[in-house]
Amino acid sequence: MRDSRTICGSLLLFLAFVCTAGAGSGRDPDVVYVGTPYDVVSKMLQMAGVTKDDVVYDLGCGDGRIVVLAAQKYGCRGVGYEIDPERIAASQDNVSRNNVGNLVRIVHADIFTIDLSEATVLPLYLLPEINRRLIPQLEKLKPGSRIVCHNYDLDGIVADEMTTFLSNEDNSTHILWLYTTPLKRR
Repeated sequence: MRDSRTICGSLLLFLAFVCTAGAGSGRDPDVVYVGTPYDVVSKMLQMAGVTKDDVVYDLGCGDGRIVVLAAQKYGCRGVGYEIDPERIAASQDNVSRNNVGNLVRIVHADIFTIDLSEATVLPLYLLPEINRRLIPQLEKLKPGSRIVCHNYDLDGIVADEMTTFLSNEDNSTHILWLYTTPLKRR
């Protein structure tokens, strides 16, 4: 009898942990996390012409590398949005380790529900269908905001610039597109 109570108690604790672990996320991530090589991140920020006056939003920030590097290199503010609790923890750790907590915030949120009005730079490394779903939000950005897409463009939108970049980190060629708002439809 005692063993069955212990097993039931352990099972209840496990279920409570599982239910709590996913609390607040609302849903699962849309993509599997793949970190952008740091030299590609640098090229994306350079392409966007980031300055200390910019506010960089990273949608699906993973380990926070984009907003952390932007804060370190340019002294700008950044906000990383992430839905996966494990990635949020990794991002917050990255912010802390690099002492940029005064410039960078990591927010647990669904990227399709956030207000992008404060963003001036959006580096995106998302799948084509997710980029398409974001276009209505991106069209609301203030004029002059810059979007840099990595490997997947904004379908139906004319890019200001497109470049290929050979990463020294992964020896792969990456394609980058720069867009400036207001977006220009094809």
